[in-house]
Parts: sequence; C-alpha cells; structure tokens
Amino acid sequence: MKRYDKFKQQDPSPNRGQTVAVIGSATYAAKARDALGRAAVRAEVVKLSYSSTHAGCVYGVAFPSAQKPNAAYVLDRAGIAVREYMESDT
Repeated sequence: MKRYDKFKQQDPSPNRGQTVAVIGSATYAAKARDALGRAAVRAEVVKLSYSSTHAGCVYGVAFPSAQKPNAAYVLDRAGIAVREYMESDT
C-alpha cells in the first residue's frame, strides 16, 4: 500500500561503533563468533595488529558496541576467556 511509504523504517539503534573482544587464537575466536551468533549477536572474527595489542598474532571478535553486555554474558557462559574489550568509534 502506497500510503505507508512516507513512514520509512529507520534503524532504532544508530551505529555507535564496534567493540572487539580480544580472544587469542583463531580457533577460539571462531568459537566465540559461533556462540554469539547462536545468541543473535552479529559478530565477525578479526585479526588484531601488534600495535593494538602488543601481544603478537591475536584474534578477536567484533560486534556492535550496543551488544557488549549481552556478548560478555554469552562469552562467559560459553567458557571463552576474553583478554580485554577494545572500543572503537567507527
């Protein structure tokens, strides 16, 4: 119906940046991504540079910052150790 065209759906949560949970190995980062996916939290595995972690080759999972409390709970319940959470504005 045309009359509803003027009420376009808007994103209820504006992009507030990303949070990266620093995990360690690529295997555990993939397990973390899968656990977050089962909990309906969009996440992707990212390789972190030495300059951001000062710990060599490290992987993590990136997800929307608005989901940080949920993600922390899910990762804790899944038994996945998180070294730190890094915030990003972009």
